[in-house]
Amino acid sequence: MGPRQSFSVDFRSAIVTKILNRGEQTIEEVCAREGIGHSTAYKWLRNHANVGVMKKNHKLKKWTAEQKLNSIIETAAMNESDLGEYLRRVGLHSHQLSEWREDTLKGLSPIARKHPFQKDDRDGKIKELERELLRKDRALAEASALLILQKKSTLFGGTKTRTKNDSWRPRRYSATCRRNRS
Repeated sequence: MGPRQSFSVDFRSAIVTKILNRGEQTIEEVCAREGIGHSTAYKWLRNHANVGVMKKNHKLKKWTAEQKLNSIIETAAMNESDLGEYLRRVGLHSHQLSEWREDTLKGLSPIARKHPFQKDDRDGKIKELERELLRKDRALAEASALLILQKKSTLFGGTKTRTKNDSWRPRRYSATCRRNRS
């Protein structure tokens, strides 16, 4: 166990805001990315809910994609003091703006623009494996049906007997067989 770290109130507030606006990420993923323990983050979230001033953050303005892009464009050429003033005026934190910028750049990367219906090298292999799986499923169903029929025929039709060529086949009881059996 290392030395105990002390985090500023602004940092805690920023982390809580990131967790509340995490989207598809889990709290553990956000904590791992920021380098804090998830139990610490849960404690900060509980404290955040109990503080009256911070309750306003639950009703943060929902920004549309267009508004986020406009905000990124507006702040791109600003110096630090103008940026701080802008962020206070619109009610944003600098980390939110940074995340929006990162998300925008990820969305513009060539990997993200790949068409979802574009053929891949693996598509042919997938189709081949699916056909093979379907064929084997059918063969398994046929074998199980034959096995069930064989069991039913021995139950209702007689017992298994050996023939000259050593194959199993059901033998039907006749009146003479029943008499001999008793």
